[in-house]
Amino acid sequence: MAKAPARHPASHWGRVAAGVLVAWVLILGAIIGIGKLLMITKNGNGNVLGDRTIPHWFAAHRTPSLTRWSEIFSTLGATQAILIAGVATCVAFLAFTRSWRPVAFVAVVMFGELAAFLAAAAVVMRPRPDVSHLDTHLPTSAYPSGHEAATCCLYVAIAILVIGHFRGWWRYLFLIPAIVMPVMVALSRLYRGEHHPTDILASLLFAALWLTATTLLIKPNDVRRGPAADRPRIAVPGRKDVTARR
Repeated sequence: MAKAPARHPASHWGRVAAGVLVAWVLILGAIIGIGKLLMITKNGNGNVLGDRTIPHWFAAHRTPSLTRWSEIFSTLGATQAILIAGVATCVAFLAFTRSWRPVAFVAVVMFGELAAFLAAAAVVMRPRPDVSHLDTHLPTSAYPSGHEAATCCLYVAIAILVIGHFRGWWRYLFLIPAIVMPVMVALSRLYRGEHHPTDILASLLFAALWLTATTLLIKPNDVRRGPAADRPRIAVPGRKDVTARR
């Protein structure tokens, strides 16, 4: 019986790249479309889903202690902190898996998020909520929230990799930061008067769609773990070769 022809790595990754690009364009188009619809109501400052009342409520309940906490979580969702955590994740999984697939997954997820955020912000150009802002000289517009999208993409991507590559109950603990960090960053950005609730929801929608697409296309957990690759294979009489246990 003839063997099936081996799949050419270059053509395989070419198809993956094309699929990722198409998914990115479609998701970006949907996010921009939602943003343009939100701009119809009072130039983006209407009260859809509490877009007006919720930022005003947060602004009216500010305290020195809450302001310090909001600054901490807002900083954790900023570009520098996300970049450091993303690079550390890539290095750790490259060392563990000895495969570039998890690295490619994290890189595509994060660069795709950044590019989509910048594109959507430039096209929609939604103003910030009409409350006093605790951050100054912000380079982009309100929609969507780059802090929220980046935080969600990074910490959920880490959870996907850890749960997929490790065994043991402790791996599910990584779901905690994947949930808590996006929630805390979202609250901090609303508290500081930088985003409407729908800016946050749009970022969560983008992250959910983008992570789903990249996970299905790149398959970041479809690799042999590093330690297993080093184990010698031994022959057992009457059985197929098995990997020796250490």
